[in-house]
Amino acid sequence: MWPFSFRRQAPIAKSDPEAELRTFRRNLQQSFVDSGLNREKQFLPVTEIDNLVNRNTIRPLLPDKASPDVVDFVCQHGKALFLILVIGNWATPQDLLLIMKSCRKHGMTDEHLPVDRKPCFEGKSPCRQRPMHKKAWDVFHDRIWDGILFRFYQDQGMFTAPFFRKDEFIYDLKEECVLPVTWKGQERDGHFSKVYEAHIHPAHHEEGNHSGQPLHVALKWLKPLTSESGYNVETAWNHEASALEELNKLHHKNLIRPIAAIRCGPEHYIMFEWADGGTLREFWESQGPEPKDLNADRIMSAIEELVGVTGALSTLHGTNTRTKTGNVVRRAANLAGIAASRRLAVPPMNPMRRRQDETKDHQENISPASPSAKSPKNTPEIHVRFVEPSDDGSSFRSEDPNRSYVNEESDASSDEHWRHGDLKPDNILRFKKPKTDKSSWLGTLKIADLGLAKQHAFATARRNEMTNQKYTTSHYEAPEAVANSRLPRSRRFDIWSMGCVILEFVIVILYGNKGLDAFYEQQAIRENLNTDTLYFAVDLNVARVSDIASHWIGEILKDPECDRPGGSVLADLVKLVRDRLLIVELPSENMTTAPLKNEVQERPDNN
Repeated sequence: MWPFSFRRQAPIAKSDPEAELRTFRRNLQQSFVDSGLNREKQFLPVTEIDNLVNRNTIRPLLPDKASPDVVDFVCQHGKALFLILVIGNWATPQDLLLIMKSCRKHGMTDEHLPVDRKPCFEGKSPCRQRPMHKKAWDVFHDRIWDGILFRFYQDQGMFTAPFFRKDEFIYDLKEECVLPVTWKGQERDGHFSKVYEAHIHPAHHEEGNHSGQPLHVALKWLKPLTSESGYNVETAWNHEASALEELNKLHHKNLIRPIAAIRCGPEHYIMFEWADGGTLREFWESQGPEPKDLNADRIMSAIEELVGVTGALSTLHGTNTRTKTGNVVRRAANLAGIAASRRLAVPPMNPMRRRQDETKDHQENISPASPSAKSPKNTPEIHVRFVEPSDDGSSFRSEDPNRSYVNEESDASSDEHWRHGDLKPDNILRFKKPKTDKSSWLGTLKIADLGLAKQHAFATARRNEMTNQKYTTSHYEAPEAVANSRLPRSRRFDIWSMGCVILEFVIVILYGNKGLDAFYEQQAIRENLNTDTLYFAVDLNVARVSDIASHWIGEILKDPECDRPGGSVLADLVKLVRDRLLIVELPSENMTTAPLKNEVQERPDNN
């Protein structure tokens, strides 16, 4: 008997690339994320691209004759390329194999995406034609792309959503690209732009990549205004993007942090960190009409943040301490900084109830509300003179009377300086702090809207709007906006605006929003409604501090909280505004050798 027996083996099931491709395509379609900016568009997160494409998922989609080298090429260099071909719903397994072999031959990889829509050659004469595209794009000359290249152009945007890196700021994207915005919330509409609250997909930003949470941002869209004579959105975006790219290197905690400047075809965006506490003005309005009970923590929170904002302004203006305005800003920081360093340990004081004096002072019809109450004890006090810290920060030195100060606008000031040009409570943003933090009442304040000074030339025609509003941009403008309207805005412009903001903050602290509204109502008695503001008046083309501002400052200094034998931090802050910030500059030729001589002499504590 024959010792061997034959066993009939079951036939090996052949793979069905067509069926596998249909299943894969369905999984791919379910992996897209709707765009928060345009619900008609979708994008595929980079994490999904990595999850979908690997050797185990790609090999069954190709014919059996596909070599391992082609599969490896797809998984290592052509993930997005392969998925663009799959989503088109026209490519068979054989088509995918031929195209990916061609891409491998020409060196066409994901790094060459997105592909430009432009001719292959330039030049009229065939002998003088020059290639207009990357060498790898020669792959599209293969006949297999005939009839499908246009669809490839359209679909590639869904697979090329940008990844925002910390070391990269400007992103120049093709029109087909879809921004990785997953949600768009409230928007604020301005003349030149709209600002959206938005979320960036966690897989598309370094800061959100590991937390699994979306990145909360403010997305500013620049309007392509055609009605503004001389305005060009491309020029405006280029100016702001280049300025912010440089300012982003300052890394100051009280300057808003820009994340990216994005040009996506005809659309222009700037992306910033999101301020969850709104603007400083919104914070003032949230405090209610009546003044809040004063306590040490709240006063010190306000002082510390004003120190921070003033320091940010100083950083913005540059480190050239030989300029006169540079010293003014540093003295502002020194004034409040010493208060913060010396009084952070003051224990909380008992809340004080204020009684508003209903009697109105009819003298010139410009008197602020005058609260009548006993001042709280242990309110932080500061005793300083205007000096600069030594290099080690341990001691202070007086200003050198023999030292010359360079005119901030002269050629002798070689350092590069920045100006803000539109400092106001609406452009100071608030970031909340944990409730366990003593300074959670106010949070962190940051200067926003940086690098836009050149745009203000297009808004000067709207100065007359101030007669119908409580406050406008011109409300915080320095006198030079009228007296020297054709000259570039100097750093003195920002310092004046900072003085206005500080004074109004003190008014809110002492008198609440009712007091601030009373101050704004004084606009009705300005002598010249076309040129004057609450802070300055112009007589025969010569500017001066307005009677309104001078009177209010004088009345505030008489307030029981400020007029104390031992002095108070609020009084010193108001005096800083009066003596150093709201100053109408002399002509520039008198500025170069005029050191600031008036000093507030240090006096002993009187607690």
